[in-house]
Amino acid sequence: MAADPAPKLVRSYRLVFRRRWRIFRIQNWRIPLPGGLELRLLGYWLGCLATIAILGRLPLLGTPIAAAPASLRLLALPIAAAWALSRWEIDGRPPHRALAGLLLWSLRPRVLAAGRRCPAPGTEFAPLHQLVLAPDLSCADYPRGRLTGPARVLLRYQVRVELDCAASRRGASRPQRAAAARRWRLLPVGGPALHKGKTLEVPTGRTVIFGARVE
Repeated sequence: MAADPAPKLVRSYRLVFRRRWRIFRIQNWRIPLPGGLELRLLGYWLGCLATIAILGRLPLLGTPIAAAPASLRLLALPIAAAWALSRWEIDGRPPHRALAGLLLWSLRPRVLAAGRRCPAPGTEFAPLHQLVLAPDLSCADYPRGRLTGPARVLLRYQVRVELDCAASRRGASRPQRAAAARRWRLLPVGGPALHKGKTLEVPTGRTVIFGARVE
C-alpha cells in the first residue's frame, strides 16, 4: 500500500489559479526547453539589460561595468539576473508584482476615517466659520458638545435652558440674567420634533453646552 504523499503548502491562491504565458515554438523552430520560454523571464532579461546599460553610464559605478567583457555584461549577467528573478517569489507573488504592491502601499494614506483619507492626529485645523450639528434621527437628543459664539444655532427639539455663571442681581428678569450669563446649558426634555425650528443667536464669547454636563 503506497504511503500518502506529503501535503503541499500553498502560500497564496495565485499559486493555484495563476496563468503564465509561455512561448514553445517560433514558427517551425521549437524552443529547447521543457516548459517553454516564459514571457516574464524575457521581460526580466530586457529589464536587467536596460538596468546594466544605465548603470554603465554612472560616474563611479559604471567604470567596472564598462570594463567587463561584452559577453559578461550583455549576456551572462542579464540572463543570470533574469533567471534569479523568475525563481524568486515574495509571499507567492513575483518580484514585479511585489514591487508594485509596495509602491502602491507607500502612496496610500496612513490615516483613514470611514474609508476616506483624513488628517493625521495632532494636525492643526483652520477655524470653522460654520458648524452643522445633526442629531440622531432615532431619538430627540442633541449630540454632546459645546460651541462658543458668535454662532447661530437652529434647534429642532425642545430643550431646557440652564444658566451658568449668571449674575445674581435682585429684581433682574430671566432675559436679563440670560444675557449676563457666560454659559447656556441646553438639556433635552424629550418629545417630538418642533413643527418650526427656533434659531438661537449666540453672541461673542458666550458658550453653549449641549446635553449632559461637559466640563
